[in-house]
Amino acid sequence: MPFNDTSKNVMLDALDESATQITHIGVHTLTDPGTGTNANAGEASGGSYARQAVTWGAASSGQKANTGALSIPVPAGTFGFLTFWNASGTGNTNNYRGYTPLNGSTKGFGTVDSAGVTADAIQSAAHGLADNDRVMVFNVFAESLPAGLTEGTIYYVVSSATDTFEVSLTQGGASVNITGQGELFFQKVVPETFGAPGNITVDVGALVLDNTGI
Repeated sequence: MPFNDTSKNVMLDALDESATQITHIGVHTLTDPGTGTNANAGEASGGSYARQAVTWGAASSGQKANTGALSIPVPAGTFGFLTFWNASGTGNTNNYRGYTPLNGSTKGFGTVDSAGVTADAIQSAAHGLADNDRVMVFNVFAESLPAGLTEGTIYYVVSSATDTFEVSLTQGGASVNITGQGELFFQKVVPETFGAPGNITVDVGALVLDNTGI
């Protein structure tokens, strides 16, 4: 069921800190945080790590974004996701609200038709991905992904062309065997690695909530 922007704005405004929903942002390792009631294990820990409070602007045109910059202290390690919480600290029970891949501004929809099944290729016009990019795929509106692809897995892009790309479990490796047609939403992941404690920064307006691919 499609919603217009007015409805989307109402839904998004119900998620912000004033409604005690997404009040804090956390950091996860490369382990998929998941979409369950509680996050999968993998939240950053140690050192001075702590979730950071976030403030959101009013939703407009079906989107809302953070109004203040964030600087999230993390220990040494590799991190791939920002996670959404309605609690500070590290409590996980019923406090988790979702996640977004780090630096995931490149995103879009893709399809796999019968030719795509044969070629193990995802069709997506001007997708903006390049070989060796890392990417996640998600189901669209609770539909099933094309068979052979798994939500929550971070793939490497291989054999990219302007309007198609393939994915592999390893950098430069063999394409994943896609065995069924379907639709998907993809989002680029750019992990950040720290050899010593540091900070993951999020600029004003860089963290965007929308209704894409719910």
